[in-house]
Amino acid sequence: MLPFLPRRRFAAASLPALCLILFGASVLAQRAPNPEPTLIQDVYLGRKRDEAKKFCLLLRDGAIERILEAGTPAPPGVRVVDGRDLLCLPAFLDAYSNTGCETPEPTKDQDVPVEVISDVRIDMRQANRKGVQPAFRAVEAAGLEKEDGEAWRSAGFGAALIAPEGELLSGSSVLVSTREAAMRDLVVRSDVFAHGAFTANGSGYPSTLMGYIAQLRQFFHDANRQEELERRYAQGRPGPRPPYDDELAEGRVLLSRDRLLVCEAEGYRDMERWFKLADDFGFRVGFVGGREAWRVALELAERDVPVVLTLDWGKEVEDPLAKDKKKKDEGEEDEGEGEEGEGEGEEGEGEGEEGETPESEGAKPEDEEKDEEEAGEGEEASDEPVWEYDEPLGVRLERRRLWEERRDCALRLAETDVRFAFGSKVQKPQKLLVDVRKLVEVGLDPEAALSALTDAPARMMGVANRLGRVAEGYNATFCLWSEDPMMEKDAQVLWSFVDGFSSEYERKEKKSSGPPPDEDLDMGGTWTVNFPDGEGIKTARFVLEMDEEGNISGTFSMKSPADDSDVESPIEGALSGRNVIMEASVSFGEFQVDFAFEGKLDQNRLEGDATVSAPFMDEPRSDPFNATRDPEEHHVEGVHDGYFDDGHPHCDDV
Repeated sequence: MLPFLPRRRFAAASLPALCLILFGASVLAQRAPNPEPTLIQDVYLGRKRDEAKKFCLLLRDGAIERILEAGTPAPPGVRVVDGRDLLCLPAFLDAYSNTGCETPEPTKDQDVPVEVISDVRIDMRQANRKGVQPAFRAVEAAGLEKEDGEAWRSAGFGAALIAPEGELLSGSSVLVSTREAAMRDLVVRSDVFAHGAFTANGSGYPSTLMGYIAQLRQFFHDANRQEELERRYAQGRPGPRPPYDDELAEGRVLLSRDRLLVCEAEGYRDMERWFKLADDFGFRVGFVGGREAWRVALELAERDVPVVLTLDWGKEVEDPLAKDKKKKDEGEEDEGEGEEGEGEGEEGEGEGEEGETPESEGAKPEDEEKDEEEAGEGEEASDEPVWEYDEPLGVRLERRRLWEERRDCALRLAETDVRFAFGSKVQKPQKLLVDVRKLVEVGLDPEAALSALTDAPARMMGVANRLGRVAEGYNATFCLWSEDPMMEKDAQVLWSFVDGFSSEYERKEKKSSGPPPDEDLDMGGTWTVNFPDGEGIKTARFVLEMDEEGNISGTFSMKSPADDSDVESPIEGALSGRNVIMEASVSFGEFQVDFAFEGKLDQNRLEGDATVSAPFMDEPRSDPFNATRDPEEHHVEGVHDGYFDDGHPHCDDV
């Protein structure tokens, strides 16, 4: 007897009614909840605040039902979200990520071992499959942690392509939404792309580039032969019964051009090798990585080959002419003074010829004279020269040029109309957005950058009818931004809607709320950082500058725990009162480690906590730190105007 039904009603109920009562609650419990109907009022559609593009969005059942005029009142029973002064943009699509999918190593030998002692075999093994597993499906193995989806949503991403990697044929990828739900509710499209690379895990053949190419060619020949055997067997013609082989079946999918093979390739020569294989066997090819894709941009455009750029440029090479460029820019601001100084320069030139200046031939700088005097005070001065190697300017310029070529690949692809999108690979989504913004700063059109994060990857993945745009009938997958994320580094996601499910984020105050109240406080200079309880990292260094409003910028450097090499990254933050907040992201190989410093400043000493987070850590780790400033690089008075009271430049300007 059901406890919630009276006995007499239970007896009188018909069998269909009883079935409905018994199983209805179970069905409702298993069904995923629908998002609440929502009206978003008065948002700007696009990157700019244009009154002609201010609308209201009505959301129902996870889709954009209507786009209404601004000021439209909410229908009954609909939740209202105030979108005044916010920018509504399509949620970004991460076009390539390995997050949440661990690629297994393929089973190498799939035949019965050969007994060469008892008999001599005249045929070869049919299934050496090292590096080959196209039948592996990420949709069956992927799993996203709660923090993974949150990291994507808070950075403005509504969907991500989860892909296997690291094998000749790694398997197929899956497109998932980034909301919090069971995996079966997250899958937008399964088996989006097949994935390959010129690499394979495990020992034995193949282990070289030549072997990898031979292995792929043999596999595709085997796939064609398998199709012929199956056709002959189905027709009753002579021949052996073909074995069941799902890997060869997936190979046939590639050879029939039903699925795009997206290949890992940073260098252009690997791209050319994949072109040759594709031409020989007739499959379609795309690329991920693409550091040197600009070198084959014309061929990519002619073949209509898509590229997913992971923006792995390597450590930035310092521009040896940066200071000269900065001085030139400052000189152009005050052209009149420059003309006046020109005459003085000519007069000084004559003095130099007469040997009256310290910079003339044979003269010694004051520092060298001082060193000689100090050396003379000892028992005897050393005559041995101190050799310090400084790379020639031409070498440093060439290194910078090559780094800029890698960085500017997206600009060159845009110029030749190559289809490209952006993917995070193993980095955090926020880091991908920061790198895209750097490309905009050096010349990539902001609309092209936005397209590469929205509609371009949606078209590549075959979901352009549901994702990548804010339009009626499309999925309610978009974000409300405080500023244009393509242009403003302080842009924040205040609302994220994924399949109509919303996440609201607190608006963060800008890093500086004004100049520090105490003029004696300054963060400029070089700081030695100590981590008393740190694991692997014990010391580091800050080289910082601070402007009049308390904004901090500079570099954060340390020794790599892996190989003791020097690593360096930009650091930004702010000083408010005595409170200091700074953030930096350091790359160690393929991993990115994020540091967040919070502490209190007491003249030349800073103490607080450092929070470290990385993809390989289960959760962020917080440890105390202290930092001490080099006293020779700190001056209290006049720090904000860049000069000492005696007119000499501040240490940060030297």
